[in-house]
Amino acid sequence: MHMLNMVFKTEQMFEILLLFFLTSKAGGVQITTNVSTTKVDGDVNAFSTADIMDYTIDINRYNIDLSGITSLVFKIKACNNAHVLLSSSGVRNSLEPLYEINIGYINILSFIVYRTNDSLHPESRKYEHFDTRYILNCTVYIPFWISWAGGEIRLGTGVVVGEHVLGNLTNTDHFEVRSIGVYTDRGIIGNWTIQLEVSDKFSGYFDSCSMDNTKSDMVVVGDITCSEMRCATSCGMSKTCMGYNFNSAMNRCELLWFGSDVVTDKPHHIEAGWRFYSKCFNGKIDCLGCYF
Repeated sequence: MHMLNMVFKTEQMFEILLLFFLTSKAGGVQITTNVSTTKVDGDVNAFSTADIMDYTIDINRYNIDLSGITSLVFKIKACNNAHVLLSSSGVRNSLEPLYEINIGYINILSFIVYRTNDSLHPESRKYEHFDTRYILNCTVYIPFWISWAGGEIRLGTGVVVGEHVLGNLTNTDHFEVRSIGVYTDRGIIGNWTIQLEVSDKFSGYFDSCSMDNTKSDMVVVGDITCSEMRCATSCGMSKTCMGYNFNSAMNRCELLWFGSDVVTDKPHHIEAGWRFYSKCFNGKIDCLGCYF
């Protein structure tokens, strides 16, 4: 009886530790998506186009929760007239407040615009413009960043947010960005590589992103024999681990990493007896391995 009590207490303590570790932080991860913006004829902008969000391509194809995101890093290859729209509407409704960042207008100026609604009334918007002569290139990808924390909307060059600022606009009525769209106008074609950063707070959930007999080919950072509960706990404790493969017949656990902090793909293959589980963030919304 004493031994049974000891076993029970040990398992009970293990479950308590499991709950503790599954709420710990994991490393921040960025998801990269590539977007091509086709020709939009005419001059389309927040000043003259009421339904401006209808012209954009939504960059959030993985349905990531954008509520905690306050910056964006991207590269653009276009001759001129590249636009980023940051909307307060989760369904990209042009009636709702938005920011427009117009990069390389006729490759001379760039604008940051705040618009309160789609009335096009002069009092419904304010803007700042700045000289960015020849900032874009028809054949070379140029890196940019945008940040909007606290209503301070800034545009800069490079891949480090806060460095090489080109211009800014301060909006005291700032809002939470819920959707992001991009487009090019005046007949220009644009090619974009965009990084979205996922919240680094692991929610404690794993999601099986595939049917049985599927194994992920991500980088194995740990290969152990254990129960699935211990496998999940080990992954939850690790900031590097982004998910695990588990084989219940062999009690074999493979702890996995994407191979870098920028996610572009989740390779996988069919293999009997295995199942892949992905770490989830923002509750059960952002399960990284499930996007690919």
